Amino acid sequence: MAIALCVRECKAEDKNNSLNGSQGKEIHFDHFQEDDIHVHLESLLLALVEKMNYGHCYALLFDEVYESVLNEYFFHQIHRAARYIVKIAQDEDTFSPRPALKCILEDIRRVGCGGYVLLMANGIQLERLLRFGDKTRILDTRARYIIMHNYRLFIPQLNYIWKRIVDVLFVRPLRRKNFNWKQQNRSNLPPVYELSTVPFPMPINGVFFSKIVNFWQAGKFRLANSTFFANKTNDLRHQSMHVVVLEHTPAVFKLETRDGMSSSAVARNESDNENNSSAPSSPPKSFYYGLEIELLKAISKAMRFDMVFYETFDADVERWGTLQDNETLTGLLREMYEGRADFALADLHHTEYNLGFMDLSIPYNTECLTFLTPEALSDNSWKTLILPFNREMWAGVLISLFSVGFVFYAFSNTLTLIHHHERGYQPEQDLVQRHYKRKHRKPNTWSRFRKNRSGVVFKSKVIHGLTRLLRKTHRHKKSSRKGTHYYSASSLKKLQMIPFKRKPEPWHDPLPAYDIFDTFSGCIMYTYSMLLLVSLPRLPNGWPLRVLTGWYWVYCVLVVVAYRASFTAILANPIPRLTIDTLQDLAESSVRCGAWGEQNKLFFQMAQDPYSQAIGAKLEHAPNPNEAVDKVSEGMYAYYENIYLLRQLRSTRKSEKARQTLHIMQECAVHMPISIGLEKNSPLKYQVDRHVRALIEGGLTRKWLSDAIERFQSNVELPPQEATIDLKKMYAGFVALCLGYVLALFAFLGEKLYWTYYIETNPAFDKYLHGIMFRKRV
Repeated sequence: MAIALCVRECKAEDKNNSLNGSQGKEIHFDHFQEDDIHVHLESLLLALVEKMNYGHCYALLFDEVYESVLNEYFFHQIHRAARYIVKIAQDEDTFSPRPALKCILEDIRRVGCGGYVLLMANGIQLERLLRFGDKTRILDTRARYIIMHNYRLFIPQLNYIWKRIVDVLFVRPLRRKNFNWKQQNRSNLPPVYELSTVPFPMPINGVFFSKIVNFWQAGKFRLANSTFFANKTNDLRHQSMHVVVLEHTPAVFKLETRDGMSSSAVARNESDNENNSSAPSSPPKSFYYGLEIELLKAISKAMRFDMVFYETFDADVERWGTLQDNETLTGLLREMYEGRADFALADLHHTEYNLGFMDLSIPYNTECLTFLTPEALSDNSWKTLILPFNREMWAGVLISLFSVGFVFYAFSNTLTLIHHHERGYQPEQDLVQRHYKRKHRKPNTWSRFRKNRSGVVFKSKVIHGLTRLLRKTHRHKKSSRKGTHYYSASSLKKLQMIPFKRKPEPWHDPLPAYDIFDTFSGCIMYTYSMLLLVSLPRLPNGWPLRVLTGWYWVYCVLVVVAYRASFTAILANPIPRLTIDTLQDLAESSVRCGAWGEQNKLFFQMAQDPYSQAIGAKLEHAPNPNEAVDKVSEGMYAYYENIYLLRQLRSTRKSEKARQTLHIMQECAVHMPISIGLEKNSPLKYQVDRHVRALIEGGLTRKWLSDAIERFQSNVELPPQEATIDLKKMYAGFVALCLGYVLALFAFLGEKLYWTYYIETNPAFDKYLHGIMFRKRV
């Protein structure tokens, strides 16, 4: 603990001060010599430092007036402990100290010295030093101080200092009056020192009155069994503590009574808030409950103080408050910074930003801060047919389709080249040629007779020829009698057009392929049909092609089985959701982000990862949570808050569709510790931390948290029900059918354009020869 000693310099006064002339009596004041005062002050300081529990070190600051007190005897008698000895120059501005003095004070605070002894006769310097130490926290206000009494320290403008520095002793040398005619023999008595302290926890209103602790004279204390540095924060004696609150889930909830409200609800809240009264600025008949309310109620019972709850007049707009351009604060931060409130209950984040305006207790809870993002159902029923395989799988299937078709075509042509001699002889063409020669041969009866020497054969042929001749003659006579010409079907079949010697044109039908895999188009078509489990019209002729076909069938079966299994799972599973669940997804999306206050924006901008910095660049101020949630429902906004408040905001949406489109991001941006706010440099922090730690270890904070979020805890994102096969699921079939129609239409138009602008414009085109197939005959 640090002990500050404020020394008041006594000046000499006139020895000849007369009273009223009628009395005719003179009063003389005998003043102590400076050396004698310092000797007695030295022994008093030794006694006080011995009774002060300053920890492992203390600091002693003095000026030239009290330099003689710190002699060799003083340091020889004092405890052998680490100490800082600092001399303050007469021209030192202690409210804006030089770098050397500031560095020493910072080092004292950093090592945690628990005692300050300030021997400074200049009250102005001491007052400015205390104000500088309180503003910058360079002095530990919860340390122990010994201060010499000085009237400049107790002006109303410094009363807030003595609400924060409560473990302090003021040392004041008392004046002794000696009347020459009566007390001549007592002029050499030792001086008397008054030891006083601040009247904490009694409030200081206007004039400061110190509380006397003891007196010192002749090397001993006048009062026995007195405690100089008592713990004044254990029992606050039912003093009223102003508590500024801000409604925020799950810390504080607000309940306002209205006409027609049930008396049971009011009674229940009154029982839960025994000391929950409203300040003049708060609306009447307002009751507060929640996690931090229950936490502070338990602390108030242990420390015995009463609570006065109130809200700031601009709580609905400014909420926690912001730092304006003119260095002024608004909202709850202004109340705490100006010392109007002793506690703050507003779900405060334990950050350096808030510590700049108030003190914070140890964290009682850790909240997940994340984003409320828009959610969309991925209605991709139209592409169900391609969902079973990913891009890489489809690429592999298509590549294998064309590559295997090319392999079949290569095998077929290779076999054709190897066995070309087997396809050189065509029996059908040979029969046509022999029939043609036999038809145009001149008849030679003698040679036929000589050639066919057998009489039986010759006789049968002659008889057969005569029979045919008689039949023709009979038919000719019968038809001539009727007066008409009749051609039989057999005679019409024998009619042939004059063959023109021309090359086959592109519009003529090509010669039929020898095997099913002889053409590249046939290879692609049949391999594709095999992939769809359509049987081939016949097996290929060559055994190499038959073996290749068999193994390709095995591959097709495996692919089709995998596709069917995945397709069945897609039809049976529910429709997937398109959600943003990581900071990377949010940073890469076009969704704008919103959060309350500039401190949240600074938090993301000062982060190390690039995704948080990208979010901080597009983060904007969102003063109203309900309006922010409405923007999220529209689909292009994300709102940053704790997960409990986001669940409450989602559960309070009236529209079922709005509740379904709100999604809480699974990844937490940060696990933020939450604390109770106290006045800056509050002396109650140690006791509050001790009780908060005990409540956490007892599990009460977890119980109160579950009670606070009980209403909307059940509002969680339920997984979608198992999907059924409906018409919407079969959109992919209709899409494939429509796609086939469109492709067929384009193929028809392409074929029509090809015929019109390529075939018919060919000079060799003859419209009378459609469908005639020309073959080269030898």
